[in-house]
Amino acid sequence: MTTSLRLSDYATTPLYNIKAVVQATGISPSTLRAWERRYNMCRPHRSESGYRLYAERDVTIIRWLKAQVDAGMSISQAVSWLEKLAQEAGGLEHVVLPAPAGGAPLEKRTAMPNLQRAQVRDFEILQSDLLQALLAFDEEKAEQVVAEAFAMYPVEQVGENLFMPVLVEVGERWSRGEVSVTTEHFISNYLIQRLAALLRSLPNASEGPLIWIGCAPTELHEVGALLLGIYLRRSGYRVHYLGQSLPLDNLAGEVQRHHPALLLLSASTQSAADELAKLSAQMARLNQPAPLFGYGGQIFNRLPELRAHIAGTFMGRNAQEAVQHVDAILLDRQRNGNQV
Repeated sequence: MTTSLRLSDYATTPLYNIKAVVQATGISPSTLRAWERRYNMCRPHRSESGYRLYAERDVTIIRWLKAQVDAGMSISQAVSWLEKLAQEAGGLEHVVLPAPAGGAPLEKRTAMPNLQRAQVRDFEILQSDLLQALLAFDEEKAEQVVAEAFAMYPVEQVGENLFMPVLVEVGERWSRGEVSVTTEHFISNYLIQRLAALLRSLPNASEGPLIWIGCAPTELHEVGALLLGIYLRRSGYRVHYLGQSLPLDNLAGEVQRHHPALLLLSASTQSAADELAKLSAQMARLNQPAPLFGYGGQIFNRLPELRAHIAGTFMGRNAQEAVQHVDAILLDRQRNGNQV
């Protein structure tokens, strides 16, 4: 328990829908909308479908304001106090919220435990709902499922247990002739665009080792690479996402111009793995300091023997394992006195 909360400790990434915020704060939707309209006390983002999305910092502010009201203050007084604190601190992000007026301590929250306790829909159900919505080309329903998942689970769990399984299932149905190419493209592009929007919304470190992430030459499936970019940014790394099917002929020159500490590429097909082998050999011939080269992707999970043909480090079976490898690699370089 603590008597104050630093707003800088709370993420500003918009992830939680209004239903999630209502569950976490105990405030009614109508009251929350009224507070926003009259006092502009938080500014939720809008999803592509028009839904309000709140960040952890928004939820913390709403909890604090409700605590003041429960302790006897009017909402206008509580908002005025918050505005005064922000003015004195030089911005809302620098505010340290004091305890409620009644003196009751505030619980330090770095996530949304009320939501976690209220979990009733597991990933199996969410996968089924998202898949059925996308097969029906129902973007509004799909957006509701994704927003619910982000409200209930950490981003990394949503990526590994919702986005990836749905993508794999669609690919398998397409290979069996059960899903058309048009439907497969629609679903893949929906998931890619949703993840790309999340990646753009995350703050990117301005200092520290530079990490380049992308897809091997000829590789068009980029969800795994996007997830890795998201996870690494959330871990505080400086990340440039390069996209799908990177060109073999000029990547080496760009690497020597920009000097990333790590170059991480993915492949999901045999042909992409073959191109990746050529690229890894090219990277190994670069003048020092050359970036550390890492790779991963579904093809290396299905055919582990292909790893022997790549001149680099296998980063694990999924994006979460890759983050752990990045942590270990960069820590090892720092311990050995190598510049990153």
